[in-house]
Amino acid sequence: PYVSPIQNPDPAVYQLKSPESSNISVCLFTDFDSEVIVKPSTESNMIRLKSTSLDMKTMDSKSNGALAWSNSFDLGCNSTFNYTFHSSSEFPCDANVVEKGFETDMNLNFYNLLVIVLRITFLKVVGFNLLMTLRLWSS
Repeated sequence: PYVSPIQNPDPAVYQLKSPESSNISVCLFTDFDSEVIVKPSTESNMIRLKSTSLDMKTMDSKSNGALAWSNSFDLGCNSTFNYTFHSSSEFPCDANVVEKGFETDMNLNFYNLLVIVLRITFLKVVGFNLLMTLRLWSS
């Protein structure tokens, strides 16, 4: 089936920096047009992957992304990908904000609960069989 590309793509570059480590920086280049070619990096301290495509069949759309990371804090995402730049320092990460929009999947919850019940049942059966085997051997 044919999946339509992003309509009017709005590419952006996001720079993510770890608060725990001052020497790791990651660049995420998202929503760029399929015709844009992202070449692997030639710099020795930076690793850049070729672009990947995310197929969202439920939304009948396609999204392109590329990732680059380095052991240096000043990776220079803005110069690496020449598009609209967003630094992680502009957007504070607050766990309370994330929880407000989070919705659980009922099917996933059901299957997780089912797996837990099956594991407990299996352990009870193994324990019972082991106990009965030891009891028969002792008599």
